[in-house]
Amino acid sequence: MYDGLVTDAPKVQIRIDKSYSKAVRAFKKTRMFPAWYIDEYIIPASNNKYIIFYHAGNANEIEKPRKLSFCCVFSGNQRYVIRGMQMGYQHTPKCETIMLPQIHAYTSHFFQRYNERFLHKDNLSSNEIAGLFFLRNPFTMPITLNEEVNKNYKEHGEHNNCGMRVPDGFCFTHTAIEGCKSEDGIHEHDKVDAMLVLYTTFMNESDMSDSQRTAINKEHYETFMRYESELRRGLSHSIMGRLSESSDAFPIR
Repeated sequence: MYDGLVTDAPKVQIRIDKSYSKAVRAFKKTRMFPAWYIDEYIIPASNNKYIIFYHAGNANEIEKPRKLSFCCVFSGNQRYVIRGMQMGYQHTPKCETIMLPQIHAYTSHFFQRYNERFLHKDNLSSNEIAGLFFLRNPFTMPITLNEEVNKNYKEHGEHNNCGMRVPDGFCFTHTAIEGCKSEDGIHEHDKVDAMLVLYTTFMNESDMSDSQRTAINKEHYETFMRYESELRRGLSHSIMGRLSESSDAFPIR
């Protein structure tokens, strides 16, 4: 899947180049802001469907709207929004952080909860909700789950040990690794090729308890300091997930 998204990327860019002027023309006719424009595109070679989301926050952004894209796939009746990226990954505390191909997949339930718990908009389509989420939350901070963050996290299995903090709140996720376990049983010797992060639900941190927010802040700080330590060691490309062209981290609340 990751390789397919990489192959599609130049074709998506060509589509953006073609539809950009249409978005600008649409914004010029708009009298109310913020405004957005959606272009849907299916790549014939892969049959993958992409949503290109343009956003103008005010009249000053009409000529230079912000833009992003994401892919929509179906598995049976389930719809997923997916994005591919390279992110820093540390397999164990003893391992160095490496850049790892990752697929971040978002369930329909996740976006429903994001809208209900943060946007509070009744008239948005699923693509509009997804576009606004990615626009508002270009950065992620991996947070290791523990009983202080979610007392029941162990009930959901071994793949439920990590969440993602974003500027708008907290994302609960499931993760899976593609690779091979070491024959000697030493995890530091495992071969890791790629990673899947499945976003299952969203929480507005204002709806969480004080103890949960404190625990998240603690994990956020420890993760940030670990990244900073690696930066000082010269591993500048290992810094946190890049969901946009910028790699700045958002502040701890």
